Amino acid sequence: MNKLIYKSIFLGLLTSTVYSCNTEENVDEKEVVFESKMIEMTDASYPDNNDIESRCSDWEKYKHHEVKVNRLDSTNFTITFPPSNDNSDTIVIENVNLLEWIPTIPNYLTDEYLKSIGIINAEWNRQQVKFEKGEFYISNHTEEGKKTIRVDLARNCLNSYLWELITYAEDGALYHGWFDFPRGMYEELFDEVNHGKLTFEEYRNYLIDYKDPDSEVVNLENLRKVDSAWDVSFNNLNNEFYPLTGARKSKFKNIVYPKNPTTINDFLTDSTQFSTFLYPGYYSTSDPRHTTLSKLGIPKKVTVRRVISNDDAKDVCLEFDVTFARNKDTTELTRIVIGGVKENQIPILALNDYNKGYKMPMGIGNHGFYEKAEYAQTHSSLENPYYAFILDGEGKWLDSHFFGVDGPIFHRDEHDSSLMHYWLLSFERHAMVTHLTFKID
Repeated sequence: MNKLIYKSIFLGLLTSTVYSCNTEENVDEKEVVFESKMIEMTDASYPDNNDIESRCSDWEKYKHHEVKVNRLDSTNFTITFPPSNDNSDTIVIENVNLLEWIPTIPNYLTDEYLKSIGIINAEWNRQQVKFEKGEFYISNHTEEGKKTIRVDLARNCLNSYLWELITYAEDGALYHGWFDFPRGMYEELFDEVNHGKLTFEEYRNYLIDYKDPDSEVVNLENLRKVDSAWDVSFNNLNNEFYPLTGARKSKFKNIVYPKNPTTINDFLTDSTQFSTFLYPGYYSTSDPRHTTLSKLGIPKKVTVRRVISNDDAKDVCLEFDVTFARNKDTTELTRIVIGGVKENQIPILALNDYNKGYKMPMGIGNHGFYEKAEYAQTHSSLENPYYAFILDGEGKWLDSHFFGVDGPIFHRDEHDSSLMHYWLLSFERHAMVTHLTFKID
């Protein structure tokens, strides 16, 4: 089934409201439950699924064709996925603060342009949260219940409303379904969490139709104040390859070009193409995403700054400002500026474990691509000092999605904790497209 058919299915879904009434003593109590249909894809409809090789043997055995979202109070939601065949059981996630899934911007952000690119990037970046045993309920008396050890809830990176459910057994992915988050409820929650800052209606064209923001100068002073700054010497490791572990291993097949890369430098051309993420949330090599990765061809300068965030806590953070020249046109410069990084957030890791490093998307105050449930619900975007931008030679914002970069991974070297490994993830995190090392102490 092609993407147009899936889109027509999703656009045809209607959000409904279910009422449970208790009329005892003439008191009418209503419990509002929002519902949407689930969509499931077969291997025939999703041939580029990067989980095919790693999923468990019971894949496609379990079915859930509906999701129900029940709001109990201001921050307490219950999400239910009823079964739709005899092998399956009801999956319930209780006591979830869904407001932490709704795109928002930090409270300290007052610059109107930064507000706009902040909220747009928050919607355009994936947020997948992991619920482990004890954080979800499914009966252990059923076949599915006995095998399910983890449930992930994801707001994917395409546009508003598009969410996913993924479950896991001991030996890999067990189930994957896509659903349209109840639209009216989503828009109400968006306006609620962004009260006084912006409204869904203001950004509807960006959040639903992927309208690209204007490119304007980013005023970093509206995010932080510089305490100190120093240039550092660096090693460029782009003539080497990266360890094929984790998602880089499973997504390797979705690199459209170059065909057989052996170094990171092989990606640093404008011929590089990656599998595109299509509606409602699946990879396709038939409609590849082009990039402008030649702009990362020649690392020129690394500046490290100690900065004080404009957040209420006045967090002391690090900022990394790396300047690149374009291959074959060294006069064209690009800066990757990533800041609001707390020093204790950068772990010490072996090179093969780099995927466990400090990994974040581009944008302002974002949640990470992947988080544990407890962390996601206790680390709000509202006071997050993090920011990351791609800037042209004039300091104007460039859309990272069309550029071909999703965000950084940082970690310290296992043999020298003062040595930082600076990696950049490609579009949709299919590959690594920069690897530098430099001292930060």
